Amino acid sequence: MAPLPMNDASVFIPRGHDVTLGVDNAASEEMKDFSYGTFHILRPNRPITLLLVFLSCAVGALLRTVLKETKVPILVVIFFIGLVIGIVAHFTHQLPFVKHIAEIDPVLFLHLFTPVIIFTASFEMDFYIFRKSFWQVLVLAVPGFLMNCGFLGWLTFKINKYNWSWDDSMLFGIILSTTDPILSVAAVKNIGLSKIVTNLIKGESLFNDATTVIIFELYRDLVHQSHQEVVKEIFVQLILKFFASIAFGFLSSKLVSYWLAHIFNDGIIEVILSFSMAYVIFFLAEWFGMSGVISLCMLGLLLDSVSFSPGMDAFLYKFWAMLTFLAHIMIYLIMGIVIAQKTFPYINTRGFFSVITVYLSLNLVRALVILTLSPFLSRLGYGFNWRWGAVLVWSGMRGTFTLNMALALSQTPSITAADLQVKTMILLHCGTASLLTLIINSTTVKKLVVTLGLCNITLPKRMAMHNAVQRIRQMEANAFSMLKLDRFLADANWTMAEDSMTIEYPYKLDTEEIRQLSKTLKCPDCDADIAFERSPQQIADIMEEARLRLLTAQIASYQKQYNSGMLNQEAAQTLIGAAESYVDIEGKFMNIHEVKTYWESKGMLVTMKKWLSDWVYNVKDETTKAPKNKFLRLCHQIVFMEEFEYISTMITYLNSVPIILNFITSVNAEYLPQLKMCNYYFLCLYIGEAALKALAMGRTYIYYHWNQFDLIVIVVGIIDVMIINLFKNMTPSYPMINTIRIFRFGRLLRVFRLFKLTLPTLIFVLDKQINKQLTFRYDIAKGYVQGEEDIKRLIEQISGHEKVYIEITKILEKNKQEAMKELGLMQRDYPEIVTAVKTRQAVQTVLNTASETLKFMISGGIVDRNEGAELHKVILVKKKHLAKLPPTIAPPTAQQLLHNVMWLQDNKNQIEFIQKKAKILYYDYGDIICEEGELPQGIHLIVSGMIKQLVQKLLLIELIFVLVGIAFASGLAFTFVSNDSGLYLWPVLGLLWPMSCGQ
Repeated sequence: MAPLPMNDASVFIPRGHDVTLGVDNAASEEMKDFSYGTFHILRPNRPITLLLVFLSCAVGALLRTVLKETKVPILVVIFFIGLVIGIVAHFTHQLPFVKHIAEIDPVLFLHLFTPVIIFTASFEMDFYIFRKSFWQVLVLAVPGFLMNCGFLGWLTFKINKYNWSWDDSMLFGIILSTTDPILSVAAVKNIGLSKIVTNLIKGESLFNDATTVIIFELYRDLVHQSHQEVVKEIFVQLILKFFASIAFGFLSSKLVSYWLAHIFNDGIIEVILSFSMAYVIFFLAEWFGMSGVISLCMLGLLLDSVSFSPGMDAFLYKFWAMLTFLAHIMIYLIMGIVIAQKTFPYINTRGFFSVITVYLSLNLVRALVILTLSPFLSRLGYGFNWRWGAVLVWSGMRGTFTLNMALALSQTPSITAADLQVKTMILLHCGTASLLTLIINSTTVKKLVVTLGLCNITLPKRMAMHNAVQRIRQMEANAFSMLKLDRFLADANWTMAEDSMTIEYPYKLDTEEIRQLSKTLKCPDCDADIAFERSPQQIADIMEEARLRLLTAQIASYQKQYNSGMLNQEAAQTLIGAAESYVDIEGKFMNIHEVKTYWESKGMLVTMKKWLSDWVYNVKDETTKAPKNKFLRLCHQIVFMEEFEYISTMITYLNSVPIILNFITSVNAEYLPQLKMCNYYFLCLYIGEAALKALAMGRTYIYYHWNQFDLIVIVVGIIDVMIINLFKNMTPSYPMINTIRIFRFGRLLRVFRLFKLTLPTLIFVLDKQINKQLTFRYDIAKGYVQGEEDIKRLIEQISGHEKVYIEITKILEKNKQEAMKELGLMQRDYPEIVTAVKTRQAVQTVLNTASETLKFMISGGIVDRNEGAELHKVILVKKKHLAKLPPTIAPPTAQQLLHNVMWLQDNKNQIEFIQKKAKILYYDYGDIICEEGELPQGIHLIVSGMIKQLVQKLLLIELIFVLVGIAFASGLAFTFVSNDSGLYLWPVLGLLWPMSCGQ
């Protein structure tokens, strides 16, 4: 018997059969008993492919650990591992699973890895920067891509030595013109390059991929299939792939956002939802002939970290980063195996030179295209310059889409051996081009960015770092001083500890830079250090750097407010987006006047509600008095009964049936007499209804809009009847028929009477939306004020210069005062809305305190974890019920507020005494309560509104004693600014308790 090759574990060898393995039978029997027989150590039919998947993940994790500090790309190593596995399997029959991997379905490959890559890239994009640079992205992704395809295809057709056809060369050019949105940005992500450039690179890659899929599928189908109506098919494909995909992605984002809004504090569900919906939306889009890439781009762009529950952003980004890393590991392992299995027989010295030529060509063509488009790019979005262009050219990594399209082309049926060779060589060159961009471009693009000066550390940044290091060193010194007094650590080796904890500057500084950072002068009188006066340009640079850092601090404040529940999702997204939009506007600080534009666009709802309310007279109590005449009084009672309105509506419903039948030609011709009688009957009913209302309401009848509308219906109906009877005995003519048709359409006015009962519901819906909009407005203003207060505490650390500190303080204070004015005006105009928002935020604050207290008790062992979990559920239920609080709450009266004044301690006698002595005062915007130097007339308890206090320090102390305690008790916010004398008010309603009354 001839020796048989050893199969992999998927081949089952029945027990009891003799199989010769090149050793004697005794050894064979012993090995068989050891593996599959008596001992059952090695199991047959194991899923080796699945084992390979997890081994590749483990190898990826190992390489990430080992190569973290090196410049060796992990994916290159993974690709070579796959290459080795594929080559080994080429020479042996013992690895059949490798051949199965090499024949992977391109559709499965696309649907398995593309959703992760596309969603991660679009989700990480800054939407507001992308919105401004959209036209730049579009120019690069559509005309830029088409030019790249054409140039590369033409160049390939001219210089290739494989006798490729024009169609093959163009397909090759299409495949190599796409870039990977993750790999292209990975090398320049955290090196200090502007977010504008990184978003431009990522945006171009995303939309480049979408364009590639559309053009590749269209061109491949046109080449390999016969078509009758080419133009029509292209038009339909573009409609589906572009416009329909955008609409589907937009609707999907709204669905996911609505779903996420109804998930309360369950991070696991939110992560599962984001993961599953990315695949479902991609699959459905591709299934219905749309572009899954464009749909997922829309989904990722319209979702952000604020779309999810507070505190979920960090975990969500890490989750998708992990999936992206594993997806790239699998992609390059599979492609290494595929290229080794399919192209190994075609590899030769000539192919090596072709690979180098292709790599140089694709970079040269990309540079030529961007150079050609640069005049257009410089006039769009954020502008453009040659340094950005160089980075854009060199960061164009070929990745997932290049490999997927090459794989798809290689697995299409081949008619001849030459056709198979062309597809195989395209696969080889695409795979090696992707590999070379990883080996060369990704490892050198960082050096290019640094050389071009695109991530230079400016003097203000170095000053900020200098200040930060100094602060940390001061903290270390303080900590060491305290620990040296600790009874357990007092005898530690503090010299060694201090040496090991010395914090060095992250930036390398030369002598001149050190001198610039620490430049001082000596005072000739006291020999003290005096800060060196910097040039106006240096101060301007420091100011700009401080502005950018303050914007970052504002965004952090808004994110913190959202995480604590003090800002709702829409307000947080608006404020964060507004702050991000100021990044590229040099010298511009965020102010409330421009933020107001986000809520003023929805003011039409109030106008619409007012217009509809004028029509609905029956939603309010009638002011007309019943007549004295018995008959008219009876008519009045009938008309103002609810049943009368219901009967009137039922008549209109019944009348709608013959009106519809009138427009059906066959029915109208057969039942014309009956339809005519119905018209007369219902017209008489409308006349009777109008007459009854006129008798009941008298002269006021004509003032109501619905009564005016009823009269119009009656007049049109009477004219309709008269025309029909007038033209009955006349010879029909074209003008006559048109006149009859026009008045027949007039009968449709009767159907509009049905809106009479639905308008109150519509007004109610509008009212809810208006309340929601006003709440949104107040949230934005209050969140903005809180953000200004948060960053005000950081100015001294951020400013870096006294002049900058003074200027920024003035700007922030002015912006804050304007925002406070908006809050005061809102409280005057919409007190119910403001009270509801304040009540909700007060409950939220207390619940947050309860949550923090519970965490402290659990961490300290005061409460068991199981008991703590139950208490946490109770707190979460309370937070969930916050959404059910009414949108409007009546503001408390002056008497109710007295019970909340802390120093009255809810004492009944004291409250009654103040109620007897106090009086209510009203102040308008700009009124002065008292001026500096005047004796106070009493204690002012503010019931509604806010004040602005402009006093000297001595008077400020007296008034704070009077006002701050009351303000805290009544939940109001005050702003004190020592600028000039006088006490100015926003609209205020207050109680005055005279000082002379005593206790």
